[in-house]
Amino acid sequence: MTKEVLGKYLFREMEVRAGVKDLPLLSVSRYHGVVPRSNLTDALARAEDLGNYKVCAPGDIVVNRMSAYQGAMGQSSFSGLVSPDYMVLRPGPLVYGRYLHHLFRSSWFAGEVVLRLRGIGSVNLGNVRTPRINPDEFGAIPLPVPSLEEQRRIADFLDAETERVDALSQRFARLGELAVARARAVIDRAFSRFPHESTVPVSSVCRAIVDCVNKTARTSEASTQFKMIRTSNIRDGRVDLTDCFSVEREVFVEWNRRGVPRSGDVLLTREAPLGQAGMLLSEAPVFLGQRIMLYRADERHMRPELLLFNFLASHMDRQFRLLGAGALHEHMRVGDGLKLRVHCPPRPQQDALVGEIENGREQSMRLSRLADRQIALLAERRQALITAAVTGQFDVATASGRNVTDGVPTP
Repeated sequence: MTKEVLGKYLFREMEVRAGVKDLPLLSVSRYHGVVPRSNLTDALARAEDLGNYKVCAPGDIVVNRMSAYQGAMGQSSFSGLVSPDYMVLRPGPLVYGRYLHHLFRSSWFAGEVVLRLRGIGSVNLGNVRTPRINPDEFGAIPLPVPSLEEQRRIADFLDAETERVDALSQRFARLGELAVARARAVIDRAFSRFPHESTVPVSSVCRAIVDCVNKTARTSEASTQFKMIRTSNIRDGRVDLTDCFSVEREVFVEWNRRGVPRSGDVLLTREAPLGQAGMLLSEAPVFLGQRIMLYRADERHMRPELLLFNFLASHMDRQFRLLGAGALHEHMRVGDGLKLRVHCPPRPQQDALVGEIENGREQSMRLSRLADRQIALLAERRQALITAAVTGQFDVATASGRNVTDGVPTP
């Protein structure tokens, strides 16, 4: 029989600080759960910052308070240190830790967190100004608690089924990576006909190069037509405007004082991550979020598409790696962004070159988009499965063995 119990009676918050303990740094995210930070990045926190970090033990639940409404939490398998802003929760005797792990990462629980953030910002639109949930609010959420035996059955079922889904997702991710690499090879082959000595500074072929305003824009609680482009919107030659923060008109005007993005502009991330590029194909009222530069081709000298292909090519990636080498976080200074070298063949040759690259890339990019769609579909099914299991929508004892990936082709 399932009963409802307030979270505060199922776990206790741990406040042990690192002090001089020498433990690895851990990160928590909606995608990876709790993992060593070294698995995600080579960047390390400064040694003098670690004394206030919280100690996490195997079995503890770690919650990223800023992204809890997105499911950024999970049970740790490691001893380590986590951000002092995170919550570290230790399950008590009434609850099985793996069950709590899956429950916290369900869409049902995310909805419960969102309810407690109302009035702070529009969570559904991603426009939360201060989405941090405090421990008292978190502990006041009533949780469905079946018997320990049933909790274990649910957790074992979800461990097995989500592992299957994740393995298939990884195969599609690898397929997408190979498709993007193949698309880059098409660009490299086309540029290989031109010697490196013939490259020119990118500033010589652009009408405008604009850096972002390097401070955080104030977002709007309501959806507006004015959108902020973030680094996550720029990927593999595209600028995706489907998940952008909204702002009020005065913020839009202020943040565009250096120049308004328009269709045909090439956008480049100069940090977090360094080197993603995409072409803006919309006249929607948008502005650059932090760590983004805009390049507007001077079409007397270079087609915008050819400028984009330069940014997607291996010769540009090598320049990025040199600029980011040795830094705590890979980044590029604005001044260096003006000096990047690009291939600029004679203008009469560029139409044929662009056509050759576009035709060669198209099949690979279709495959990349297909892989992305399948990964998104698997993520939806994974989440639906978790939510259904922890909320009692089906009996896991009779569900074992069903194919949760029916309808998803195998790569």
